[in-house]
Amino acid sequence: MRWAILAALVVCADARAELRPRYGGSVEATLLGAPATLDPVLARSHADATVAALVFDTLYQIDDAGVPTPRLAAGSPTFDEKRTTARIDLVKGALFHDGTPVTPQDVAASLERTRQAARWALPVVTAVAVDGDAIVLSLSAPTSELSTMLALPQTSVTKGGKPPGAKIIGSGPFAIEQLDVAHRRLALRAFDDYAGGRPYIDHLELRWYNTPDGEARRFETGNAHVSTRGVAAFSGGQPTFAARDVSGPAAVLIFLGFGATHAALERDPAFRHALDLAIARGALTSIGNGERVLPTRVPLPPEAGGPAIDSAGNLGDLVAAKAQLAEAASRVADLRSGSLRLEILVEDSRPDDADVAERVGLALDKLGIAWTVTTVTAPVLRDRVKRGQCDLWIGQLAEPVASAAIWWSAAFAAGDDDSALAPLEQGADPSVLARSFADRQPIVPLMFRSLRLWHRTDLKGLVLDAMGRPCFADAFLFGSPVRGKP
Repeated sequence: MRWAILAALVVCADARAELRPRYGGSVEATLLGAPATLDPVLARSHADATVAALVFDTLYQIDDAGVPTPRLAAGSPTFDEKRTTARIDLVKGALFHDGTPVTPQDVAASLERTRQAARWALPVVTAVAVDGDAIVLSLSAPTSELSTMLALPQTSVTKGGKPPGAKIIGSGPFAIEQLDVAHRRLALRAFDDYAGGRPYIDHLELRWYNTPDGEARRFETGNAHVSTRGVAAFSGGQPTFAARDVSGPAAVLIFLGFGATHAALERDPAFRHALDLAIARGALTSIGNGERVLPTRVPLPPEAGGPAIDSAGNLGDLVAAKAQLAEAASRVADLRSGSLRLEILVEDSRPDDADVAERVGLALDKLGIAWTVTTVTAPVLRDRVKRGQCDLWIGQLAEPVASAAIWWSAAFAAGDDDSALAPLEQGADPSVLARSFADRQPIVPLMFRSLRLWHRTDLKGLVLDAMGRPCFADAFLFGSPVRGKP
């Protein structure tokens, strides 16, 4: 009996040891599309936000429970009595990838650049100052979401607060080894001196694909550790190695944006409302690969107070849509010409967006408007949207799933509409923002989706944060991949 008990204890100890993270190894995973930029201040899509979190650091990070926890900050902000001044002490010893220290001046300059280039991310911050080893933020109104705002990728710290140069230097858990745009891959290596603790994985390679089945094919053959588009390219197919899946919150918003090729039309609120009303969002639930999909008409997920979509949203309200279109036609000659054709831009590395564009096209058909879909790369899409050189485009936002103020702010910014900043700066009630959004319709929200990751069973500890981003810095390899089903 004594020997049996001892043997059982040894087995239990071995089992516990198997759960301990181990250092080493290389992992190949997939981004949900191509990163359009490596400048975190300009991040918009899920891919942009994912890369920013791996390469750069923020004062706080959003964990998988949605709680902002200190990263470069030494603790929570402390406020004055009026809660209009916040002091944040910084951790000591944080380094950039080139070995130089992260200073309070770097942090302050970075936040000041965010205030100028991405005002929507820090609408209540009116000034940033350095006080010894801390930074001090002046606020236009009290807010309970300051730590969450300071966890956004747009608030990432760069050297001197400057835009990243030809050599990308951050202070995050991974450093960039190579960006190979031609072969759609980003190679990262673990940063040994990362202030938050070295990642377990030595090397992380992120890929993106411009074909619907390219990613699943690679995972099926065992070459990739993680897939966002299933375990096999064909129905009934099986991957070489056993796989499990993990899902995150529905924190990615897919929306329809407006360009300026036919500026008078695309800036007309009645036209925007007509298109919003004509889209049958219920059909969007069939898009994807089994992840959670929630059709919506507002840029708020349920966790942030977004209402459930009604029958008019699911089926479309063509009568109301045509009434809005008639109102727009009284002002816009293009609608009366009989020769109008609108271009819808989609990104080539997000195949689902082409399916979304087709659903938008069906709504345009109902309104008697011709259309075409043009597929371009992520940087070209970003550039053409910035220049207004399109009619419509399919966009993507990834924000903390439960933060209503940030979703409203990001939605207005995505529509290049600063009208919401003034009320946000004063801590406006969400109902004010909802009315403004309904009046102006800066974008047309279509659906929220989660990220569902299939991963080989030898990859452990993979979770997604409250922005739906994979936390690769916490993942580790253990054992050998198992062939066949788990």
